[in-house]
Formats: sequence, structure tokens, C-alpha cells
Amino acid sequence: MLKVDDLHVSYGHIEVLKGISFSVEMGEIVALIGGNGAGKTTTLSTISGLVRPTAGTISWKGEQIQNAAVEHIVGSGLAHCPEGRRIFPGLTVLENLITGTASRARNKAEVEEDLTLVFDLFPRLKERLKQGGWSLSGGEQQMLAIGRALMGRPSLLMLDEPSLGLAPIVIEQVFDKILELNKRTKLGVLLVEQNSAMALEIASRAFVLETGAITLSGPSAELANDPRIREAYLGG
Repeated sequence: MLKVDDLHVSYGHIEVLKGISFSVEMGEIVALIGGNGAGKTTTLSTISGLVRPTAGTISWKGEQIQNAAVEHIVGSGLAHCPEGRRIFPGLTVLENLITGTASRARNKAEVEEDLTLVFDLFPRLKERLKQGGWSLSGGEQQMLAIGRALMGRPSLLMLDEPSLGLAPIVIEQVFDKILELNKRTKLGVLLVEQNSAMALEIASRAFVLETGAITLSGPSAELANDPRIREAYLGG
């Protein structure tokens, strides 16, 4: 479904991505792990069209999109939940969710269907429907960010650090919902996450990104038992 091939990205004279290649298949959860400054966020931003690559290709459903407009990429079914959630604090929960429908023409029945899915996954959002985004807890804001992305009916959801700033019990709840969403809807997920243990637990495959290059890849269970991964990312 998504194929990244020999992707290079530079900011000025600094090369941030140095020819990375990976893929995500239909209905698969793939994790991209690595330390700060490894290039994980840049990878997602480049796939979603926010950053232009200096070389390489990004194929989405058979179409090369490395030079496509953001609106086209989102409309084709690729959703991006950025780091820090970035909801609209001045809008209500419902208004935030409705903004997620802007990428595709939708009739009222379809919007109601999508809202039903979101509220089924995140009942707390239904309870907070008329509250301003600013009033939500960090975990609720993350649920809202994911729910807003789902309103665009994506085929692949890219999540950038969904556990950032959340309490451990809330992190477990968010990851449980990601896994439930994948199982129920067969939605593909590309997960960027510094909580490597949680990422490897729910992903089928993973790639390790270090200073702009992929150094290890394979089934998540194998990587979780790799001494190099355990020492560097899992606390030994």
C-alpha cells in the first residue's frame, strides 16, 4: 500500500534522511522507532507532503506522491496525526471532528456513520461533545486527534508520538484503542513512537531509524528480543 524507496531529505546543507526504504501493507501496523533527532517526524512529514524530498520516491496505492499536494495526499486516504496532537482548542469536540471531513465530499449519513465509529472507539469524546478542545485532558486530546483523522476515512493512519506527555495508564488506553481500531477496520497504521516497548508490542513489523538511516528491521517480536534493541531502546 505504501512504499518508500531510497528517500533523502535535507534541511539546507544538513541531510536528515539518508536513503531510507520501507513499506506498509494493507491492514498492517508498522512501527518506526529511534531516538530523538533520528528523522522519524521528518519521515512522516515527507510522506504527507509537508516536506519535499531531495531524492527518492514515495508510492501510495501505486501512485508516486512525493511531489503531490497535501490536499491530494489526504484525499487519497492517507491521514497524519502530528506530534503534539494539534487539535483546534477554540473549537468544540464535535467541531474538531467535523474538520476531519474536509478532505472528502460527504453526505450527512456518511458523516453520522463516521461519528458513530469514533464515539464507539472513544466514548469519552461523546461525553465531551460540546466542550472546547482546550478543556480536554492530554489523553482526551489524543483521542480527539485520532478521531478527527478517522473522519477522513483513511486507508493508512500515521501517528507521530501518540504517547507524548501522557500518564502510563492513559498510554495503555491509547495503544489499546489503536490496536482495536486496526482489528475492527483493517486500517493500516504507521506508528512513530519513542515508547519502543509499546510500539513493538502492537506492531507486526518495525524499522529502527538512527541518524537518518534504517539500521535494523524485521518482525517486531524478533527485534524486541534483539540484544542491541533491548540495550538501546528497551532498558536492557
